[in-house]
Amino acid sequence: MRILVVGAVLGGTVPIGGSIYRAFQEIGIESDFLDFSVLEGEFRDLWTAQDEERSYRFHIQKKILLLERITSFLPDVILGIAQSPLGDTAILPELKKAGITLCYWFTEDYRIFEYWKTIAPWFDHFFTIQQEPFWQELKRAGCDSYHYLPMAFDPGRDCPGESIGPEIAVSFVGAPYPNRVHFLSRFPGKLEIYGEEWNRYPNPFVVVGDRRITEDEARRIYRRSRININLHSSPLPRELGKGDFVNPRTFELAGMGCFQLTDMRRLLTLHFDPAREVLALSGWEEMTEAAEYFLGHDRERAEMAEKARARVFREHTYRHRAQELVALLQEGRRGNSFIHTGMAGGMRER
Repeated sequence: MRILVVGAVLGGTVPIGGSIYRAFQEIGIESDFLDFSVLEGEFRDLWTAQDEERSYRFHIQKKILLLERITSFLPDVILGIAQSPLGDTAILPELKKAGITLCYWFTEDYRIFEYWKTIAPWFDHFFTIQQEPFWQELKRAGCDSYHYLPMAFDPGRDCPGESIGPEIAVSFVGAPYPNRVHFLSRFPGKLEIYGEEWNRYPNPFVVVGDRRITEDEARRIYRRSRININLHSSPLPRELGKGDFVNPRTFELAGMGCFQLTDMRRLLTLHFDPAREVLALSGWEEMTEAAEYFLGHDRERAEMAEKARARVFREHTYRHRAQELVALLQEGRRGNSFIHTGMAGGMRER
């Protein structure tokens, strides 16, 4: 089996492509990686210029790069990562006619990013980090093969100088979604906020708010922080403890052995013990009280973080996800159809 991974142009999904590609190689799958993030600068320039002719040429450039890599590598399977330029409905049918199995890992909140409605029906397998009611929406859109594939941790990524810098008491790294703007402005203690576009909001805790924090920078902040606040994104300003998907940061922090406080998620218990490994809370007052408590209890923080780290290395690395994905594709080749329900639920026949 030969798998071509098509990565994203920009955004938080960029590192996922490289991580799953390396994981395929680790388990002995012949694979290739088309890294579209090399075009990020050009894409941002076009977004600012709003030049229709240049945008068209850029679209053609992406298409040519994709087709050239497909022609040279001759994959059996193509796996697109969320925000990758793999949504051309003129090309996708031709790839299917050529016998290529098309897969897409939609590592987004379907309520916020709705481009899945256009692309999902064209893929043989559509992997999601959410379950119902998203799966019913996918079915209505014409997608019949959907699978739960949660995020993971990449232990192979290097981060030079991870622990360099002064200690941070409590930190948050991420974009200013409405719920984060609402709740983080009400944090009662010392907090440091890092993330693109936070400078648009009058929050005194913002340290870096005018640019995107790189993955290496984020890891260094995590390492330096006694407590990492992991507040999942939501379009609803006052939503906390009611969401479903588990974000990449949960696995990243746990895999690095960094202590975190997160809002409760419906799917979290499939992956972590919400009281012993990753402390999950359902209210903002609980969150702030927990932050105050754990700042003074170093041993408890360290013990919980180590339990989460051990769980990740047992079950939640990209190697695990690569193995799950390949197993499903191999079952499909034998003529069966499955829905993957995650590590806790295994597979069940449809």
